[in-house]
Amino acid sequence: MRDLGTLICVNCGIECKKNSPMQLYCPACSELKDLERKRKWAREHPLNESQIARRNKKMAERKENAREAGLIANAKTRLSLAWNEPSLPVLVWLTRIAVPFTFAASKNHIYRMGGRGHVFLRKESKTLRHSITSRIKRALDGRKIANNKLWVDLLVQKPSHKGDAINVVDLVCDAIKDAIPLDDNWFCIRKLDWQIVKENPQLYIGIGQESVEDFQVCSYCGKIKPFSDFNKNKHSKIGVGRECKDCRRIGRQIAKAKKCGASS
Repeated sequence: MRDLGTLICVNCGIECKKNSPMQLYCPACSELKDLERKRKWAREHPLNESQIARRNKKMAERKENAREAGLIANAKTRLSLAWNEPSLPVLVWLTRIAVPFTFAASKNHIYRMGGRGHVFLRKESKTLRHSITSRIKRALDGRKIANNKLWVDLLVQKPSHKGDAINVVDLVCDAIKDAIPLDDNWFCIRKLDWQIVKENPQLYIGIGQESVEDFQVCSYCGKIKPFSDFNKNKHSKIGVGRECKDCRRIGRQIAKAKKCGASS
């Protein structure tokens, strides 16, 4: 392919490589112009009721076949009572912080009932939560948080044997959620332990990830897959759809098999 040189996009003014003699826009602006053209055509050629019904029926059948394919794939990966992890996940990055321990972190103490029956977060618990959030933000300054599992390590140093270490998890996870742009659906506990420390007990919190690559959970098969395994979706917050390509492909095969069975 011969080199056509470069061009200045007539829309945004950015210089880019020229791929055809008639090209006027950069790749990003070309995509936007194509989308505008398609929307204009759709406005000028609206579907009638029968066409809308056929389209909705076809979409419903496609989703149903994809869900069926997802159930088959999900059943193959389902764990049993013998589930066992041989070792802790290996993290590519890990950050730890420390804050002074207080029983205000326990879920048994973080809320108080007001005089009119309103439930509110105690001042001590709110202060601790803000402290954890601010320290995590400083520790993660400039680090990319991938759309992927976030592993949490927690060591609770208690001055006495009162209170459960596991009761601290809720407040810590809420503070982490305030600090990073990641939904807490991705949070996992990697380590949780406690010890009795009589002087200056601390709450040690560690967070990390196994990969810096963005992943998504398929809503049909439930598998965690990279973004490349999903179709792009501009209306989605993360830019990809919720249905993986494998579920769509196997769904098409199921639809074909049903069609062949019905015709025979």
